[in-house]
Amino acid sequence: MLQAIRSKATSLVVKILFGVLIVTFGIWGIGDIFRNRSVDTSVATVAGEQIQAAQLQQSVQTDIDRLRRSNGGASITMEQAKQLGIVDAALNRLIESAVLADETDRLNIRVGNDAVRKAIVGNPAFRGSNGQFDRNVYNQILAANRLNDAQYEQLLRSDLERDELTISLTEGVRPPTELTDAIYRAEAERRVADIVVLPPSAAPAPPKPSEQDIAAYYKEHPNAFRTPERRNFTLATLTINDVAAGINVPDDKLKDAYQSRLDEFHTPETRQLQQMLLPDKAKADTAEAQLAAGKPFAAVAKAVAGEDASTLDLGWMRRQDLPQALADATFTAKQGAVTQPIQDSFGWHIVRVNAIKPEQTQSFDQVKTKLRQEVARDMAGDQIAKLANHIDDALAGGGAFATVAKQFGMKTTTITGADAQGNLADGKAASLPPQKVKILQAAFSTAPGQSSELDDLGDDGYFIVHVDQTTPSGVPPLDKVRNQVATLWQAQQRSDALATLAKQIVDEVNAGQSLKAVAAKRKLVVSSTGPVMRSGTNNKVPPGLIASLFSLKANTATFAGGGDGFVVAQLTAIQKANPATDKADVDALSHQLAQQMQSEFLGAFSQALRARYPVEINQTNLQRAL
Repeated sequence: MLQAIRSKATSLVVKILFGVLIVTFGIWGIGDIFRNRSVDTSVATVAGEQIQAAQLQQSVQTDIDRLRRSNGGASITMEQAKQLGIVDAALNRLIESAVLADETDRLNIRVGNDAVRKAIVGNPAFRGSNGQFDRNVYNQILAANRLNDAQYEQLLRSDLERDELTISLTEGVRPPTELTDAIYRAEAERRVADIVVLPPSAAPAPPKPSEQDIAAYYKEHPNAFRTPERRNFTLATLTINDVAAGINVPDDKLKDAYQSRLDEFHTPETRQLQQMLLPDKAKADTAEAQLAAGKPFAAVAKAVAGEDASTLDLGWMRRQDLPQALADATFTAKQGAVTQPIQDSFGWHIVRVNAIKPEQTQSFDQVKTKLRQEVARDMAGDQIAKLANHIDDALAGGGAFATVAKQFGMKTTTITGADAQGNLADGKAASLPPQKVKILQAAFSTAPGQSSELDDLGDDGYFIVHVDQTTPSGVPPLDKVRNQVATLWQAQQRSDALATLAKQIVDEVNAGQSLKAVAAKRKLVVSSTGPVMRSGTNNKVPPGLIASLFSLKANTATFAGGGDGFVVAQLTAIQKANPATDKADVDALSHQLAQQMQSEFLGAFSQALRARYPVEINQTNLQRAL
């Protein structure tokens, strides 16, 4: 874009336009540009209440973090999150939450502190190894989800209020028995078949194709031999790491960075703690008295709080890891001391300080090497933006690709014969940076002999592509693929012969013979599938054949492709399902159907609420936010 603007900046039209802009600024001034004004960052509005971009960003990031953890830590970009529907789903959740919150307010549905406390203490996710609520686990989970106590409790309160509304709406939504039984009969029915597998070897060897056969097959299946477009191109990159490697950071700058980032190198005091949680003041007083009498902490916790020794340890904690009241008492106690009982919304806490690690600060010399690398990278970030502008100017001024790349120290890599997916002619992947999709798009959208515009590599730097040569997609002449055509023709002949044989067997079975008898005449092996469910899988039966089995009458046959051959099946038994004899599975199905019906009902209810509480989505801010 910059290159295109610069290339036209000398035209008469653009000069006139700039003149008009200058006059306009002269008349009206440009102060308004710099005055403070409120900026609308809302991505949606529900009944006049705004959903801010920050809310959506946090919700999306939480979903991304959760998905990343479930995928073994694999990184997920925001663009991938959009493609996976994560952004749309997060926005819809926020909107649905807002309309339901408006409805709970209208109906004056409220949840008290006791209900919030019970929900937290009763949440299995917050339990320790003894099966009881564990404050340490609770803190860790909240931290992993970027929430503090107040934020989580408010979210939970809102969820509980919405649950009160949705439960009242869906409590009676259940599938009728007739529907559940009918679906159960269809899903639980099993069928048994005898099968014969016809591998390619079951068909006679195909003849050698004639020239006419080869020519005809080549003409009828041109795309089977089509080669992709391939391009030779040179990639020039300028990365932050390349720029940083050439920067010498003076010690005085490193010392300034050390002072400004001193908090990073400071480790606050930590304490190894044990905690017992007691339900009321009477038990807290009893525990305090027994501890004062010299009884061991673990013994008191077992006798009074019913907690095993293995559940008492909180580990090494910082002051900020604890609620204010607990932190104040715990971090003023001496090593080996026990706090007085401390009350909060979860009960009464008594904490023992087992060990103390005093605060520490790493010296300048200890972090100097790390600082040098990080400061150089920061400086490189400033320099690379300026270099990018100079590169853009040089290209706009007509500079040759090779000259510009050398002038600005860009690293170049030559790629030969890559297709649009980055695969080379030998099947190997071209050696490209992680942003290969963007690079390949540039390489395949730039004319031969031309250079692409300067583009970014995300946060890593910039690149240019010069297209050296293009080999267009096409169908090679018959002489070059003759052997391949002959091979495919023979494979087709064998497949057709197998299909013919399979149909002959099916016709004979459907005329009244058994599959075993028909197979014996041809010296083929028969086996049984065993019971097969409509929605199940069976390694003996191709998926396409399972569907056919459930449309057959008893003792009739059908066939389908399987692997590189065919499978013929004769239905030998139908095992009907009886809902009356399988109450557990029927109840589970009924529960599943109820959940689906309730979900659809709530979806319709949410859509209806949007008429009462109008929803507007700010597409501009939505695109800008993510």
